[in-house]
Amino acid sequence: MLVIPGLNGHPGMLMQAAPRLFPRWHAYAFNHHTDQALDGVEGLAERALDLLDPIEPSFVCGESFGGTVALTLARLAPRRVRGLILLSTFGWHPSGLARRGVRALALWSFLGGRVGLRMYRAGRLASMPTQLGFGFSGELLRSYLERPRADVAAYRRKAELSLTFDARPWLSTLQTSTFIVSGRWDPVVPPSAGRELSRLLPNAELHTLNGGHLVHLVHADAVGRLIQPWAHSLRI
Repeated sequence: MLVIPGLNGHPGMLMQAAPRLFPRWHAYAFNHHTDQALDGVEGLAERALDLLDPIEPSFVCGESFGGTVALTLARLAPRRVRGLILLSTFGWHPSGLARRGVRALALWSFLGGRVGLRMYRAGRLASMPTQLGFGFSGELLRSYLERPRADVAAYRRKAELSLTFDARPWLSTLQTSTFIVSGRWDPVVPPSAGRELSRLLPNAELHTLNGGHLVHLVHADAVGRLIQPWAHSLRI
């Protein structure tokens, strides 16, 4: 299982949850924390593709912006991907609110590189309800607050790419089996993005859960239980 994290690019939180999300698989990560993506989403996808087994098809999980990389990877090399797992992601930002949210993230990245640790952590705390919702564990909160700061140049570039990414013209050509998770109260990637993905992808299964942008981390055990029958249906 290749795991591709979101805009921050650091896979730490996803990898901590991997034993609960993917209990049957060995998970390894594409760390693009400092990758400035000068060659766009396709360049990121090609670098992620280099990590896949050249013979045996692999599962690929993309989180948020990482989902655009996962989708592009599946388009570039469909025979290398056994199945896609898309967490709080999109084929195109479906609303002006979501697009403004990404711009706000890019602005926070710019400011975050220039403020002190206390103010930066205060900003993290302020964003907590939209990211984690409510009812999360203390361990997850610590992981969220201690996640490495975004690399400013890399983060801003990928935020810009997310605003121009549009897979709608080719999503219907992807035959890869796809499992989609959306947060019902996600202000960054609203659930309509998941619905659009499930409508346009020929072999998609959608689950919408109560939570925010990182609903898959808050409810990792539940998501893992949902993934298992889907994976079993692919006869692995």
